Amino acid sequence: MKQLSEMKIHIIGIGGTGMAPIAVVLKEMGASVSGSDRSASVYTQYLTKRGISVMIPQSAENIKDPDLVFYSSAIHDGNPELTEARKRNIPTLKRREFLSHMLEGKRTIAIAGSHGKSTTTSMVTLVLTELGQEPGFIVGSSLKDLGKIASAGKSDRFVIEADEYDNMFLGLSPYAACLTKVEYDHPDCFPTMDIYLEAFQNFLSRTTSDGFILLNADDPNQKLLRLPEGRKVFRYGIDSECDFTAKNLSIQSNGCYSFTFCGGTNEVSVSLNIPGKHNVSNALLVLSLCAVNGLDLEAAAKALGTFHGISRRFEQVDEWNDIRIIDDYAHHPTEIRATLKAAREYFPNRTIRAIWQPHTYSRTKSLLDEFAASFSDADDLIITDIYAARESFSDFGIEDVMRAVQHPSVHHLSGNEDVADYLVEHLKKGDVVVTLSAGDANKAAPMALERLKHA
Repeated sequence: MKQLSEMKIHIIGIGGTGMAPIAVVLKEMGASVSGSDRSASVYTQYLTKRGISVMIPQSAENIKDPDLVFYSSAIHDGNPELTEARKRNIPTLKRREFLSHMLEGKRTIAIAGSHGKSTTTSMVTLVLTELGQEPGFIVGSSLKDLGKIASAGKSDRFVIEADEYDNMFLGLSPYAACLTKVEYDHPDCFPTMDIYLEAFQNFLSRTTSDGFILLNADDPNQKLLRLPEGRKVFRYGIDSECDFTAKNLSIQSNGCYSFTFCGGTNEVSVSLNIPGKHNVSNALLVLSLCAVNGLDLEAAAKALGTFHGISRRFEQVDEWNDIRIIDDYAHHPTEIRATLKAAREYFPNRTIRAIWQPHTYSRTKSLLDEFAASFSDADDLIITDIYAARESFSDFGIEDVMRAVQHPSVHHLSGNEDVADYLVEHLKKGDVVVTLSAGDANKAAPMALERLKHA
C-alpha cells in the first residue's frame, strides 16, 4: 500500500461520528480525501468547511479514481458506491481494517468502555495538549476547548476513542489500553454478556509488548476479564484498593466535584468544571495515565480544571426565563442514572423534567428492567417513541416500555412536536429539561423554548 500522504481515499459514510474525524486526520496527513453520505449533517458541513469534498446522496458516480475506499459499519454490501468500487477492483476496507494502517508507528492511547469514552478521550487529549505533548486524536464528539473533532498531531502520541461496536477497537494495537466501565450493551452485535466481555479481552490482548493496561478497579465486570501475559497492568478507582485513587470528594459551589488524586507518593488537588461523580472516575483515569507516563501531575490537574466538556454530554444548549435545557447523549441505563444524578447535584432545588428517547429496539428490550429503574432523580418523565436507528423490530414496542417504567409522573409522547407542545404548556421558571437521547429528541426542548420566547 502507498504512503497515506500519497493516496486518494474515498470514505463511504463520511458524515458519521466515527468517520468524520478520520477524514480530518487523513487530510492533515496529506491524503486527498473525498466522501459521501445519505444526507447532510453538522459533520458534513464541518468537513466541507475544511476543504474535504462531500457528495450527497450516495451513488456509483461518486467513485472516481481513488486508491482506496473505506467504509463504516453502517454501510451494507448493497451500497452502490461499495458495489462500484468492488466491481472496479478498487481496494475496500472497513474502518476497523483501515485503522491499523493509519496509526502505524504511533504510540496509541486507546480509551474503551461502555460509557464515558468520548468525555475521557477528550480529557486525555486536552491534558496532553496542555502539557506540550502535541498528540493526534480522534473523538466521537466535538472537543469544545480545542474546537476540533480530530487532529493528526505533531508527535507519535495518538489518542483515540476505541469503540467496541462491530469490534472496531480490534483494529487497534494500543500502547496504552484504558477501560472506563464495562457493562452489557449492543445486543444486536454481541448476543450475550460473555461475547461482549470476550471482545474487551481481545482488545486488551492487542496491547503492544512495551505498553500497559489501565483498568477501573470499581468495575466488577473488569475483574472477570482474562488479562494478557507480559503486560504491565495498573488500576484506578474511588471505592477499591488500587494503584491510583481519589479521596476527599466534595461538591463545590459550582455544582462540580473536587478531590485529591493519590498514587504512590503523589498527591494533587483537582477541581472539575463539569458535574457528576462519574466524571471524577473519568478524570482519575486521565491522571493515572499521566502518572504511569511520568508526566507533570500538577499541570495535568490544572488542565483538567479547565475542561468544559464536549457536545451532547451534559451540554447546556439553551436558557430563557431561568429555564435550562441540558442535552445528553445518554442511551444506556447507567448513563441515564449518572446524568440525572449529576443534574440533581447541580440543580438541587429545581424541577427536573427528563425526556428519554429509547435507542434501538434490541437495547431497549434487553435492558428494559434496568431502564425502568433509571429515572428516580427526575420529577417528570417524558418517553418518546423508540428510535430504531439501524434496526427494525416487530415483537417489541413502546407499549412494553410504558408498562415497565413505574414513575409517579410519566408520559408517552410520540415525537418532537408532541414533546414541544407538552413543554410549552408545563414549563415553569426555574425548570431544568434534560434530554437523554442518541437520536433526534434533543430538538424538542429548544423548539419549545423558542415558542415560549416568542409567545
